[in-house]
Amino acid sequence: MEEKDFLENWRWCNKITIEILKNTPNNVYFSKPFKNRFKSFAWEFACLLTTREMYINGFKNNNINKNTKATSNEEAEKFSKEQIIKELEKTNKSIEKIIKDNKIKEIKFFGNKTSKLSCISWLMQHEQLHFGKLMLYCAQLDIKQSNSLKIIWGESSFKK
Repeated sequence: MEEKDFLENWRWCNKITIEILKNTPNNVYFSKPFKNRFKSFAWEFACLLTTREMYINGFKNNNINKNTKATSNEEAEKFSKEQIIKELEKTNKSIEKIIKDNKIKEIKFFGNKTSKLSCISWLMQHEQLHFGKLMLYCAQLDIKQSNSLKIIWGESSFKK
């Protein structure tokens, strides 16, 4: 896959993340839709943010591992929805720069050399895993699904 195609995939991934977040009502943002399972909306978005930060800082040092710096999930989980949106938009710009940077070809990922695009692909897979959980949360609380998600996965997937 060419980097321009990869960049387009990342942009869709980010767009869906931001839309799901914006569609999440403020009054349920810190709640757990499934009381005894999973986490809160805030935790899911905190995990997305801190994982992005870890990847960005790892690319700066050409090494992603358990010691790569990022905001803690516990701290990010307390951020307001508006603060998370701001931070996700900031990390989006950094990730786009990494994708576009032709000097970056490889990175050490938990001890193994891997290509930049493979590594960013794993980041997108992580976000998509959260999309699945967030779709369940939204369905549980009858929250409108993201239009971007419907476009990517097909309108018929979301009909009742």
